[in-house]
Amino acid sequence: MRQWFYQVLGDILGPIDEDELRDKILSGQLPPNTLVASEKGGPWEEARLLFGLANADGAPSGEEALGETEGVASDSISPEAIPTTGMGIAVSPRRETAGRSPLALRPCSDCGWMVSREASSCPRCGRIFHETSSLLTYHGEHPLSVLIFFSLLALLFLVGSPVLVYLVAATVVEALQPGETLGFMIPRLVTASYIISMVICALLGGAVGKPRMAYLTGLFLGLFFGPLGVFVAYGIDKRPQCPHCTTRLNGLARQCPMCHARLLWRVAPTWV
Repeated sequence: MRQWFYQVLGDILGPIDEDELRDKILSGQLPPNTLVASEKGGPWEEARLLFGLANADGAPSGEEALGETEGVASDSISPEAIPTTGMGIAVSPRRETAGRSPLALRPCSDCGWMVSREASSCPRCGRIFHETSSLLTYHGEHPLSVLIFFSLLALLFLVGSPVLVYLVAATVVEALQPGETLGFMIPRLVTASYIISMVICALLGGAVGKPRMAYLTGLFLGLFFGPLGVFVAYGIDKRPQCPHCTTRLNGLARQCPMCHARLLWRVAPTWV
């Protein structure tokens, strides 16, 4: 069987059997415009021109366009009348290749090259794709016991801290302006301002932590520590990681954006 050499990013690979090279091109592991040659020193020619494959952008080759212009139906041509090349690949259009849906391709996360979803690696930069499905368990942002503890603590803080602020403000006002008629209004205004700022900081902390799946963490930080807790929430990241490349995932993603590993999730909250 005839042996072939091919180029990937300037590197000459091979020799390789005709059937194996054909499978790589038809499955999308190698683009149709890959340079191939029967000898290592050349001459080199694009596979789509040498073997009559579809162009890299999915457009039909010259023979295919001529057949469509003349209105010749591919179904009416007998297999014996279809010319073939030395690799045994027919010149007539391969509808499953030329008419491939864009959904069958995906961009490589390193170089952006459109690669077949069935490819195990990118033919342009060599990025390895993990196609195996992994079953992962998501335990939530925090264990249930921790959430219950901080929820009770937040409830006590919401009730107790405004009362404490009011007593302190009333004591200070009484010490500075004893017997003032409108002195009782100042502690109430201070307490109302404190409650409003506390709620705003809690909501801001939750909004900061939500994109990183740390909504409750940011909420508690903003509630307990105010503006300082909001800034601290920027450094909290509770998103799960891909088991293959440790990339942070945006939520419970079905596929890793970096290595394209398929992921299956099982939500199981824990108590400890």
